[in-house]
Amino acid sequence: MVPVGLALSVLIGGCKPSGPATYAPPPPPDVTVATPEIRKVPETLEYTGTTRGVEEVEIRARVKGFLQEKHVENGRRVTAGELLFTIDPRPFDAMVKQAEAEVASARAQVRLAEVTLERISQALASNAVSKQDEDKAKADRDAAQAKADLAAAQLAAAKLDLEFTQIKSPIDGRIGFIDIDEGQLVGAQDATLLARVINDAKVYATYEMPDTTVLKLREKYQNRRPGEDGRPNLTIELQQPGEKDFPHRGQFSSGDNAVNQSTGTIRIEAIFDNPGGTILPGAFVRVRALFGEREAMLVPDVAVMTDQGRRYVLVVDAAGTVERREVEIGARVGQSRVIERGLKSDDRVVVNGLQRARPGAKVNPVKAGA
Repeated sequence: MVPVGLALSVLIGGCKPSGPATYAPPPPPDVTVATPEIRKVPETLEYTGTTRGVEEVEIRARVKGFLQEKHVENGRRVTAGELLFTIDPRPFDAMVKQAEAEVASARAQVRLAEVTLERISQALASNAVSKQDEDKAKADRDAAQAKADLAAAQLAAAKLDLEFTQIKSPIDGRIGFIDIDEGQLVGAQDATLLARVINDAKVYATYEMPDTTVLKLREKYQNRRPGEDGRPNLTIELQQPGEKDFPHRGQFSSGDNAVNQSTGTIRIEAIFDNPGGTILPGAFVRVRALFGEREAMLVPDVAVMTDQGRRYVLVVDAAGTVERREVEIGARVGQSRVIERGLKSDDRVVVNGLQRARPGAKVNPVKAGA
């Protein structure tokens, strides 16, 4: 039988480590990398602009009176010639009747003056009156005719004022909010604004382009504007807030004829069809002019980061070390971003696992799609 002490000493001796402990560092983290893509992309210029309807009209009271009736509701579509408001027409109808009576009286005076002149002319032939009497009769006839013309003009003005009590829409479009109530006096001091009508079947997008850019484009295109002298018109794309990409397509419409000296820019307008009213007048939008295609370098847009206004990407060198590379970016194309400067075609750009990639750290680059 083995003594208990001996057995314990043998057991304890067998549990002692054979040597000192060593630390094994964790392997470098995996990050997904991809080389820049070289392909043709649209050559574009992007700006911020505002939109407006192709026609915008202020509906104002052109005569003084009390608003008798509103025939439309806020925000409804109206057609050209549709009755919108009625101002109490009774005072203007009375003025028309008064003017008609004055016209009738003036015409009677003209007829009397003509008969008098005819009789005096006959009497002059028999030396019954003097030549001076005939001259006076002619003057009376001309004065009566002038009064008749004045009365006719006053009648036309009275009829026009009566017509202005029926306020109609001059264009097709959508009417805005109506802030005037029935029974309210309008046109007392000035032409009271009753409502606005905007035709948004087409919309203009207005934006400002730097004069230096305009000069470069004119030099490139031999000083020809889009759509002139055989040059094709420019396609302009539009993006409203909250929209992806640029879903609306229109065309260059016009450019101003002078530089705004306070901003150094030239105003440009593009026009867009808007049959469903999707583009809202008065909105801030992004517009993108398409000038053709060019070859460019692209990386996934998620790989481009910002630090104090500077754009950069993370690349992995041959030794597996992460390096920060500042870049100059261009337009966004789908889910990619154009890189104008700062990268080479064989650079390995970190596109996934950015939170594990820090400049100067070691990583295990995994090619995208592997």
